[in-house]
Amino acid sequence: MKTLVCFRTTLGQFALPVESTLAVRSTSGLICLPSPRAGIVGLLPGDPPLALISTLGDSGDQVVVATGRDLRYGIQAIEVLGVRRFPDDALGPAPLGQLDGLICGTVRTAEDTDSMMLIADSDALAALL
Repeated sequence: MKTLVCFRTTLGQFALPVESTLAVRSTSGLICLPSPRAGIVGLLPGDPPLALISTLGDSGDQVVVATGRDLRYGIQAIEVLGVRRFPDDALGPAPLGQLDGLICGTVRTAEDTDSMMLIADSDALAALL
């Protein structure tokens, strides 16, 4: 069994391993950076401030706070779908054809349909910072 935090963005449904996920918060107080890197929306107030990544989708008022490479960051989301457990046979490998390896696997979300969710690599996302 694999426990994942599932969320929806403008690009689709994604998940992060629960051990890479720290919290969920709102984008309230977002401060835009004047010259951000590609895929970075801005900062959320905190100690330390939290960089907000939009690589998996570029709108939404929820933030999945994650950790990777010993860094904390936020992922912008439209909706956090919750924490779900998936059996091992629902998990698949990383998809072929990726340029930057942001997705480390897939998960089937229903037995009777072809729907699936992409599992994001928390370390690869942190490398964007």
